[in-house]
Amino acid sequence: METTMPARGVAPTLGALLLLALTACSTATPTGTPGVERLGATVLRYNGPQVEAILSYRYAELHPGEGWLFLDLALTGNTRPAVEVKRDRIALLIPSGDVVPLASQEEFGHAYPQLAAALARAAVAAEPLDYFPGRTPKGLDFLVVPGTGLALESVWVNDLDVAIGRLYFDMPTGVQPGQYELRIDLAESKVRIPFRLGGEG
Repeated sequence: METTMPARGVAPTLGALLLLALTACSTATPTGTPGVERLGATVLRYNGPQVEAILSYRYAELHPGEGWLFLDLALTGNTRPAVEVKRDRIALLIPSGDVVPLASQEEFGHAYPQLAAALARAAVAAEPLDYFPGRTPKGLDFLVVPGTGLALESVWVNDLDVAIGRLYFDMPTGVQPGQYELRIDLAESKVRIPFRLGGEG
């Protein structure tokens, strides 16, 4: 009579293979900036002492020359004590060397009728930013569509939640190719996420 040996080692072996497969499939690659890695063609991850962020600049890459630059951002804390992210401490370094502040709610509200079509295109082009399973999502509501809610002066994040939303920058000379850098100044650290429009980087 044939006997079948119990498959005691099967589950651990399959688990190890699955872990190896997941590691091999990871597309994260380092960039020239410490703490910043590339997750996709237009997606970057920043990991710093206070916060972790996922930045997508896909819409800006696909629509050069437009008057506003849109960035999609997911922001979470790296500590249990909450970190304050202030709207007036967010800016964009542009290829000319100038620093463009995040638009005010008044500026965004005034431009909104002209931006409606671009915002619809941006919604279609948006990349998923759900890189933080288990953390409670909430709005990164520094700027809101007029009549839909209250624009916040600050957002607080910790290692239990993630704020997701879009940042808007009014570009007087239009969105040009070249090197950009998203800047967020926190109380105890500075977030710097460089990216290039019109090519790799």
